[in-house]
Amino acid sequence: MDDLSLYLLDIVQNSLKAEADSITITLNENSLTNLLTLTIQDNGCGMSESEVTQAVSPFYTTRKTRKVGLGLPFLKMAANLADGDLTIASQKGIGTKVIVTFVLNHVNTPPLGNMGETIYTIMIHPQLKDLKYVHTYDDRVFTVDLGTILTLLDGVPLTEYAIMNYLKSYINDNVESIRRHL
Repeated sequence: MDDLSLYLLDIVQNSLKAEADSITITLNENSLTNLLTLTIQDNGCGMSESEVTQAVSPFYTTRKTRKVGLGLPFLKMAANLADGDLTIASQKGIGTKVIVTFVLNHVNTPPLGNMGETIYTIMIHPQLKDLKYVHTYDDRVFTVDLGTILTLLDGVPLTEYAIMNYLKSYINDNVESIRRHL
């Protein structure tokens, strides 16, 4: 994968397959500590300790359609190549939390990518009831809350063309704004 937004989409797909209907995504870029931390937390079915250990192996998957699962192993490899790491905390019946770190200015840290497209794509999944995206760059914070958006739209579907374009631009513009160096 070329950028963080695509890794994020892949991990969220895991959450949705684990029957999560509530997902919180936190992206924290800290120039003082030179660290980028991506956290994805869900309320899916969770994993046992054994499954957590196996989840970062490319030869383990719960899918019946293929014998390999590459999302988490590739993300862990990408993090390791940028002097970061990936950790997973999970409990059966409670949910899963994936935390990935990258050295912010490392040459191997993937670019952010199109967060507007990615967050919008996640937002419109019919299974999802709650989505929060919190992006922090040093002391600047941008938050998207699906519940707030749905309340403001008052029944207008997220898939309405004008709404779709607005949301993607709104997310990208705000992410760009907080990432601008003052």
